[in-house]
Amino acid sequence: MTQYDKLIERKARELEAEEWGNQVAYIHASNGIMEIALNNGVKSFERIATGEKWTEGKAETKESLFQSFGRWIADQRGK
Repeated sequence: MTQYDKLIERKARELEAEEWGNQVAYIHASNGIMEIALNNGVKSFERIATGEKWTEGKAETKESLFQSFGRWIADQRGK
């Protein structure tokens, strides 16, 4: 069964990357507008006074997200 070890490891990393992509990268508020950016590139905005909401950006493709996650993991190892 060891012939599937690499495939299982890759799938586990892909699932981790998807979960990481849906996590908040940062929250920024300025001039009555709150911006919430996710690790996958999607940004949500809310105008505090009126409650108006909108989003910008598209989620990265799976492969691009996987690469971004790999870079993030490499950066975290040094900390």
